[in-house]
Amino acid sequence: MKRLYNFLSNFEKRKLRNRRKLNNGDKKRLRISVFKSNRHFYVQLINDEKGVTLVSASTLDAKVRDVCKGRVNAETVRRVSSLMVERLSDMKLEQELVFDRGAYKYTGLVSQFAEALRSSGFKF
Repeated sequence: MKRLYNFLSNFEKRKLRNRRKLNNGDKKRLRISVFKSNRHFYVQLINDEKGVTLVSASTLDAKVRDVCKGRVNAETVRRVSSLMVERLSDMKLEQELVFDRGAYKYTGLVSQFAEALRSSGFKF
């Protein structure tokens, strides 16, 4: 593992460090994973115990695509978060979630998404 770690980019190293700290071996909590690029914003609810994605939302969904216009900004993240809240509320989750920001800093669009989820009543 150590030799492989030397060949990874700084982005991938940050991602692995963050992922290691999230559950600390406890895979019973569901994980909300965020991925962003210059053009799109993706969010998934993942069950690590079974290795499946339960719910996802992104700027590629039909409800959000008309606002996106090729760039990710605060408005598109607000739309993705409202879509994710709508899909999560249908599941009626009772357990606490884990927020996986990946290698991204908790600023800007990532923090806006997390605050939108928190204001909707989800705890992580």
